Amino acid sequence: MKKNVYMTGYLPLFSIILFSSGFAIYFERLLIDKLKYFGVYQGMQELFKDHVIHLSVGFCLFLLFFMGFAALKLLSDTLTHLSLFFFSSDSEGTLLQEGKSGGWFFFAGGMLAIIFNHSVLLICIVFVAASLVYFFYLLLRIGGNLTTFGIIGMVFMHLFFWAGFGLIVVYTVLRLYNAFVAAIT
Repeated sequence: MKKNVYMTGYLPLFSIILFSSGFAIYFERLLIDKLKYFGVYQGMQELFKDHVIHLSVGFCLFLLFFMGFAALKLLSDTLTHLSLFFFSSDSEGTLLQEGKSGGWFFFAGGMLAIIFNHSVLLICIVFVAASLVYFFYLLLRIGGNLTTFGIIGMVFMHLFFWAGFGLIVVYTVLRLYNAFVAAIT
C-alpha cells in the first residue's frame, strides 16, 4: 500500500475542533449555571427557548476556543519552522514531514477532551500532555538529522518562547482583573 504524505493533513483541524468542543461544553454548562444563579437566564427564557440559549452560548464559546487554538497552532507552526531554520541544515522541508504523523497525539488528546468535558483541569492536562508528547515525538523523529547544539537550541527556543508567552498572558489577565476590581470598588 502506497503511503500518502497528505493522509494526516486533516488532523490539526479535527484536533482543534475536538479540543474547542471539549472546552466549550464545560464552559457552556458553567455559564448557564451562572446565568441561572444571577437570574438572567429566566429573562432570556422569555425571549428564547432553552435549546436555543444552550446552542447559542455553546456555539459562541466554541468559536472563541476555536480561534484561540487556531492562533496557538499558527504560533506553534511558525516557531517550529523558525527553530528548524536556525538549528537544522535541512532546506528541503523533509524534517517537517517527519513530524506530521505526530498529529495523531493531538487527535487522541482531542477525543479525550470530549470524554473529560466535565473537568476543565483534566482537559488542560490532556492538552499539555498532548503538546509535550508531540514535541518529544518531533524531537525523536528529527533528532538524527540535527546536531546536539541544534536539538538543545530547538528545545530552549520553544521553552523560552512558550514560557514568555504564558507569562505575558498571565500578566495581562492579572492586570485586567485588577483594573476591573478597582473600577467596581
